[in-house]
Amino acid sequence: MTRPFNPLFLCITALAFAPLANADALGGSLGASLWLQSFDAQGRDGGDTIDFDSDFDIDDESDYMLYASFEHPIPVIPNLLVQHTEAETAGNGVIARTEFDGVEFEGAVNGEIQLTHSDATLYYEILDNRVSLDIGLTARRYDASVVLTDDFGNRAEEEIDEVIPLLYGAAQFELPFTGWLVKAQAQYIDWDDSTLMDARGALAWESAIGLGVEVGYRIMDIDYESGDEELEATIEGVYGGLFWDF
Repeated sequence: MTRPFNPLFLCITALAFAPLANADALGGSLGASLWLQSFDAQGRDGGDTIDFDSDFDIDDESDYMLYASFEHPIPVIPNLLVQHTEAETAGNGVIARTEFDGVEFEGAVNGEIQLTHSDATLYYEILDNRVSLDIGLTARRYDASVVLTDDFGNRAEEEIDEVIPLLYGAAQFELPFTGWLVKAQAQYIDWDDSTLMDARGALAWESAIGLGVEVGYRIMDIDYESGDEELEATIEGVYGGLFWDF
C-alpha cells in the first residue's frame, strides 16, 4: 500500500523553514541510563507468525542507553547527537508445527529477539532559554534480529539490516524550582508499509556544574514489513540515569 505522504520530505521541509539558531558557545552533554524494558513482539519470515509473548513467554529485561551531543555557535551547521540503545530478550516455549525462514519447528524451541540500535542525529536548536526546542533528522542503524533454535540443531533467523531516517524533535522546560527540568524527545517515520515511533519523557535535576540525574519513561514501537519479512514490536518501560551538560 502506498502511503499518502513522504516522511523524509516532511523532515527536510521542517528543517528548511526552521530558524537557524544554535548555541552561543561550544558545549555538549554526556549521559547514561538503565532502561527497564518490557517486550511485546511478533515476527514472520516467509512462513507462520511467531508471537513471542504467547509462544515463548519472553522475559522483561534491563539494558543501557548512552548518548553524547556537541553544540556550537555556527548557525548554518547543525549540531550533532549520537545515541546507542541495547535491547534484547529471549524465552523458551513449546509450539505447534511452525515454519520460520524456511525451517520447520515443533515442540521445545528457544526464541531470541534483538532490537539494539545506534542513532546519529543532526539538529538545529530553535529555542535556547527557559524553554529549549530542537528539530532535526536522525539516521538509525538497527542491529536487529529474530532467532529460533531447538535441541535438534535447527536454526532460523530474520534480520533487519537497514539505516532508517527519522524526524527528530526534543524539548526541555526549566521548572520554577532551581535545577529541575522536564525533558521530552520523539523520533518518527511512516514509510511504505512500515512505521517507527520512539518517544520518551523525563523529570531531571541538574546541579550548578551541569551534573544531573533523571528518571523517565520510554516507548519504542516498530511495525516493519519488507517482502515476506514482518516484525511488530513494542519496548517500553521506566529508565533512570546520570548526565553532564558542559
